[in-house]
Amino acid sequence: MMPRSSITFPILCLAAILYPASTRAADLSVDTLDLVTHGDLNESTGLFEVNTRLFFDLSMRGGDKFAGLLRLEFQNSLIENALTAAGNQATDLPTALNKLNSLTSPSVRTAAVTAREAFELPVDLTYFVGYLDTFASGDDFGPLFGAAPFGTKLRGPMVYPNGVGGNPNVYYDGLAAANGTGFRLGTTPKLADSLAAYLYLYQDSDIGTGYWSADSRVLLNGEHIKFEIFAGASTFAGAKLGVYRGGFLFYAAPGEVGEFFAQVGFPHWDPNQSFSVDSLFFLFEPRVNFGVASLALTVFYHPSWYRERDNSADALGEKGALDTAVNLRFGRLEREGVQGGIEGLLEFRPLTATPLTVLISPYYSAISGGIEWDFKLGLKTFPLPSQWYGILEPFIGLKTSF
Repeated sequence: MMPRSSITFPILCLAAILYPASTRAADLSVDTLDLVTHGDLNESTGLFEVNTRLFFDLSMRGGDKFAGLLRLEFQNSLIENALTAAGNQATDLPTALNKLNSLTSPSVRTAAVTAREAFELPVDLTYFVGYLDTFASGDDFGPLFGAAPFGTKLRGPMVYPNGVGGNPNVYYDGLAAANGTGFRLGTTPKLADSLAAYLYLYQDSDIGTGYWSADSRVLLNGEHIKFEIFAGASTFAGAKLGVYRGGFLFYAAPGEVGEFFAQVGFPHWDPNQSFSVDSLFFLFEPRVNFGVASLALTVFYHPSWYRERDNSADALGEKGALDTAVNLRFGRLEREGVQGGIEGLLEFRPLTATPLTVLISPYYSAISGGIEWDFKLGLKTFPLPSQWYGILEPFIGLKTSF
């Protein structure tokens, strides 16, 4: 993730870009707002704690020939800690640093300027700073081609509240991402009826200052088949030949009954080191629809590296981690506005003190007044916690757009 930084300079720069009278007025919008509250037993204290994650995506768009984009975020996985720290008097350096960190959570997510049809060619040229695109998640097919959502539900804070590699602000979302400072060259929306292609060259903030990455992506949108493939390379400390990544997304829905979704790739590979199964990210998800209900079976093998961070030695046991989930759903949120069901999740972590855990989670979701409400009650059926109330792991999620 990008380090916290002042938002004043990017705002002034973007305002200057969008100021000329020949351009349209800028549009200011909150694209997404996610609020997720998670309850869990703290085994070390025996107390039942509630933690909250808040994220919003504020965008500024404007211009005709040139388009500007500014996204801001407030992402804090422990809102309660931030509120407590804000009310405490800083009597020593650790307390002062904790308070400062809690109060400086707002940060720049993306600042970008796009030249449409650059060089009189059917391509758009974007200069960006920050987190721009996610690779092979499936989320881009909606804004590009108008496709209905089809990505897996086995991702995000309601499934993995502890995040990835001990970082509660990073979640599995696709196989890789463009995050840094650089350029993106892509096809224009006029050519995006069924195909979109992108090239990226940027200083990679996931690795650090002075390290560079290049990526390419192709997305194909068919009536019954969706496909995305990407490949990239980066300079990396200690890797004389650089590091490489690649993978693909595949989704097929040939009829009303069956669907299949898959994400396969390797987020990080050093040619000087042997390639093993630990390098792989693979997720397979067959789905069966019958009437008002559907059944999805998901198998997800975690990679040791994700977003250019080595998680193999992490206490959460990402190396060799395997998840198997069964999701029985009734209704469909995007059609009826309500859905509910029950999800079973088996987590295998071979390098941890608790190699196997089983959770059973009934859930209910509804859309009301433009707000999506998600309620889920996780039940830790194995192993049983030390306190009876540790069995309960409730979630409340709120998601909206404006």
